[in-house]
Amino acid sequence: MNDPVSASPDPADYETTVERVGQAIAWYSERILAERRSAAPDPDRLDQLISRHRACLEDQERLEEAGPEELARIAAAYDALLTELESDEQ
Repeated sequence: MNDPVSASPDPADYETTVERVGQAIAWYSERILAERRSAAPDPDRLDQLISRHRACLEDQERLEEAGPEELARIAAAYDALLTELESDEQ
């Protein structure tokens, strides 16, 4: 029989992952706005940004029902994504 306590994600891990996903959503939102306000917006770049933003929103929704394994997968993915986004800024 499954122990319901062990089947629930750690609240601290959950909150940290929610924060990471939120940071990625904010990053994409800023870039979408900047691209739209650009003197010569790049439609392909804008489509790419919107698509990635939408994927982040879907992951954010998925977190509400995520078990420990899914939470760990999403956390690892967003650790890597945020590292990539930060390196792109430099």
